[in-house]
Amino acid sequence: DEAETEREHSLDEYARVQRRARAADLLRSVITRHREATRLRYVEPFRREVERLGRIVFGESFEVEVDSALRICSRTLGGRTVPYDSLSGGAKEQLGIVARLASAALVAKEDSVPVVIDDALGFTDPDRLVKMGSVFNAVGGDGQVIVLTCSPQRYAAVQDSHHIELAS
Repeated sequence: DEAETEREHSLDEYARVQRRARAADLLRSVITRHREATRLRYVEPFRREVERLGRIVFGESFEVEVDSALRICSRTLGGRTVPYDSLSGGAKEQLGIVARLASAALVAKEDSVPVVIDDALGFTDPDRLVKMGSVFNAVGGDGQVIVLTCSPQRYAAVQDSHHIELAS
């Protein structure tokens, strides 16, 4: 009798644990599905904004592939697609800045979001520095971009910037 009673309690406990596990699994799958749907709503606007700003630097044939986590997977120029990991350090750095500025532009249209860039564009050639200056000019009127650098000449192409030199 005791063993039968213990067996019944164990079966009841097992059934309760199974119900809780199924409920937790259902909750996880619903949250995951909604999170993925929400992320996908951001992918296309983010991709468009990255491409809009990126075309200033890379030209009209510039395209990117963006995954659901809003990571740039590849860059296409002139019909040639290169995985992000295979890009040069300079191209990655430029794309990273373009992506940050695109994100800031999408976060709040009415209230600008400041972007802080710390000593970037060290791997960028002079021609691309001028083009990156144009990217800063394109977003600078709508938001605040703070650049910390020990090489202010890299940002000479940025118009209407306010330069503050810190004494050492």
